[in-house]
Amino acid sequence: MNGKLLLGTVGAIAGALLGAIIWAAISASTDFRIGWMAVGVGFLAGYGMRTLGGGRDRADGTVAAVVAFLGCVLGNVLTAAVEVAQQNHYPIAATIIVTLLKPAIMVDLLGLSFRPMDLLFYAIAIYTGYRTALKPPARAASVTATAPAAPQPVAPQAAEPQPATSDTTT
Repeated sequence: MNGKLLLGTVGAIAGALLGAIIWAAISASTDFRIGWMAVGVGFLAGYGMRTLGGGRDRADGTVAAVVAFLGCVLGNVLTAAVEVAQQNHYPIAATIIVTLLKPAIMVDLLGLSFRPMDLLFYAIAIYTGYRTALKPPARAASVTATAPAAPQPVAPQAAEPQPATSDTTT
């Protein structure tokens, strides 16, 4: 793994983590699970990769897509943990910490809160993470500079009078 890819991976993880936290916070404040927040997680993961990693190779997009998926799973886990904390009047921070430290609880929460529509949002987030991570190819500015210029029309000119020549040979 080269330095740019490693740095980009750190950026993608930071973006996905930020997106998952925002997702859980919005879901907690609205008491509504918003699946399309997964697309934001994918965008932030891809943007982190492109910003810190350069976004030039397919590997950048692939890593961002995987991180986007993991960020979506984390977003769902955090949202479910917040819902459990609110319903049972537990402290939210303590519930999240216990949930993240015990994988069995994470799996149970995902199983209980999973909806088939989540797969669609995960797929869109993966695609968004991949595409956002890659910079668009640079446009070739030299193509227009080296293209032959179109011929300019030439206006017809009036014929100039020819000097009279005398043929004086007799």
